[in-house]
Amino acid sequence: MVELFLKIVEVIIYAGAVEGIFLGALLLTNKNRKRKPNRILAVLLFILSASIIHSLIPLKGFHVPYKIREPFIFLIGPMLLFYVREFTSTKYFGLKDTLHFIPFLGFFVFLVPNWVHGINTSYNLFLIENASAITNILWFSAVVQFGYYWIRIVRMIHRHRMNLETEFSSIEGKSLSWIKGFLHIFGLFFLVLPITLIIVIHTDNYSFIDKTISLALSYIIFVLGYHGLSKEEVFSNLDVDIEKPIAEKEAPAEKVVTVKDPGEIRRMLDYINVKKPYLDENLTLTGLAEQLGTTRNQLSSIINNDLGSSFYDFINNYRVEEVKRLLTDPKNQNFTILSIAFDAGFSSKSAFNNIFKKVTGLTPSKFRENLN
Repeated sequence: MVELFLKIVEVIIYAGAVEGIFLGALLLTNKNRKRKPNRILAVLLFILSASIIHSLIPLKGFHVPYKIREPFIFLIGPMLLFYVREFTSTKYFGLKDTLHFIPFLGFFVFLVPNWVHGINTSYNLFLIENASAITNILWFSAVVQFGYYWIRIVRMIHRHRMNLETEFSSIEGKSLSWIKGFLHIFGLFFLVLPITLIIVIHTDNYSFIDKTISLALSYIIFVLGYHGLSKEEVFSNLDVDIEKPIAEKEAPAEKVVTVKDPGEIRRMLDYINVKKPYLDENLTLTGLAEQLGTTRNQLSSIINNDLGSSFYDFINNYRVEEVKRLLTDPKNQNFTILSIAFDAGFSSKSAFNNIFKKVTGLTPSKFRENLN
């Protein structure tokens, strides 16, 4: 029974490696293969597959006296960072970014002398005598490195969402929600790494460690493949120009000044109540500022500092009130809640449901039931 289970695990692991190669090739050969995010994600998938294959298949001439043979794991964090950065920043790959590859290259600093000079050398003797310490240091470095990138990417996505809520009233297709979910899967992988570190220190069962890591990497590939096939935004979002953070586009000479004039605030609120610009699902802070004949930063200051809200929450609160007004109108009894939500400026069902419940504490259907 145990042998059957291990055989099934082995099949799953190799299937994950094959799927990673297939998805990577798919990204490189589709009609948008020239887009940089596609290429980065394809490389990441190839790295995941290579990591699995290299961990499980003994390669002649690649023998090392210490117990960790896997260098590719040091590339996963940097490539995921570069991928997410393509959607959240205007920063281009520069010379400083090459520093991210130092742990990966450092691994080969240990390997190359052994490959070049053979095993009958004083250097190889040093590796043999200190194999346990080197193993622990390398694996500990992998755990620390992965944790660093995971935390950094989570913060990057959080800042990106805040930037979106500053400028856009609808953030569907821009918030990278699928990447955030995918990152949680990497977070689970991060939990696996410390466990394997404990095993590295207290046991010689390195075959079990290789299989555990490979199974986790295969799971990551399967999750990405599932989302790629069942959720169009995973690959279609790569073909859409995602807005970069507005703060990076803002002219540095223009300062944000808190608006103290109550008349200016009243003029904005009167305009919104009368003209109802929030009915436009594509309304942006910049667009509303143009309608009001003011600057983007002045309007942002009114909403953020004087009214204590983000543009996203501010506009969607108006949309919720519009939905409530339409639902209470007897003329709209035959209309679905979703059609009313779209009329009020919401761009998707999921966004409407989440925002409505956040504002009212009730689901839209429950709110309508309470009207009867």
